[in-house]
Amino acid sequence: MSVDMVEQAEVPSEQRMRQLAMITAVAAIAPLSLLGVAVTAASWWEGATAAIGYLLTLGVLREWNLDRYPRRAMLALIFTAVGWGIGSLTASSPISFVPLSLVGAMLLARTRRRTLWFLVFAAGVSALGASAFLFHRVTWELAALYLASPAVGTLFISGVIVFSEHVWLVVRRLKQAARTEAELAVAKERMRFAGDLHDIQGHTLHVIKLKAALAHRLVRTDPDQAVSELADIRQLTSHTIEETRTLAYARRRLNLPAELENAKKLCQAAGIDVTTEVADGSGTNPHELLAQVLREATTNLLRHASPTHVTITAGPDRIEITNDGVRAEHAPLRGLARLRERLEASGGTLSVQHAPPTFTVAARIDPPLDGTPAGTEQ
Repeated sequence: MSVDMVEQAEVPSEQRMRQLAMITAVAAIAPLSLLGVAVTAASWWEGATAAIGYLLTLGVLREWNLDRYPRRAMLALIFTAVGWGIGSLTASSPISFVPLSLVGAMLLARTRRRTLWFLVFAAGVSALGASAFLFHRVTWELAALYLASPAVGTLFISGVIVFSEHVWLVVRRLKQAARTEAELAVAKERMRFAGDLHDIQGHTLHVIKLKAALAHRLVRTDPDQAVSELADIRQLTSHTIEETRTLAYARRRLNLPAELENAKKLCQAAGIDVTTEVADGSGTNPHELLAQVLREATTNLLRHASPTHVTITAGPDRIEITNDGVRAEHAPLRGLARLRERLEASGGTLSVQHAPPTFTVAARIDPPLDGTPAGTEQ
């Protein structure tokens, strides 16, 4: 699995988490804020100023990112601070601290000792609100609107931002863990391929070594026997080359029940929920191409998709694999294209349905008529 594939697969999840965090923040903060603007705005321009501040804050929220600060954050911080200062001086908009608190909380959420910084920030917002007392008589009502409410509201908004970012971070870490599991699953599959290659070549190479040593000793004392040994070596070499070629092009006869179990283990290791539905086919050996389709589809969904659930339906003459994590654009699946050609050449069919986020691979072919047991090698 390449790094580019992993990053491309993770982009949709990162976008979804940004949207979820933004929706959470807006849902928690917006209703009371809008109600406050509607109740406290004494003129249209006060409402318009508050609306501009909220729209600017919404623009910053749309750029919310765990790895860097939004580009317009400082501009928004300055504008919202000026808006809150004007609203406080004129004692005309006690709710206009909300955009400032929201932008400031996003800037402070990932700082060290953030609890202390949030307290300092809340005190600063409240202190800015105290400018209302410069031109207005001090009353308990004014103190509640421009001192207490901004302090409590800023702490509440900061808590919402911290909670949203914490959930976002947990999901990201789970995603990274799933990616690691998928990479390990693919590495395990490669190790299995290496094991198959060793099984094919290891024993044969050892036999060739022994026969070559024997032929070397017999070349002078028994030339005919030496020639016979060399002929055996040539035959073994040809046979090994053919077996290696069949392994490289995935033409070995596979066992469908074993591949079903292997696919389940690979998906579960990658953190993917798996449902299998196997039709009763007692006494019938499925065609080995169905097992090969299952193996190829499993490898593809681990490498090119980010599914949360996979459904595998199998029978004596069919296999269907569906996952729910495919992107709108995906790499050409050359392995499935080759398998389609082989299935059609053997009287079967293979179809692919791509309807993001769902991707389905379905193959159908009649069981072999010669009674060849599934799992024997060609």
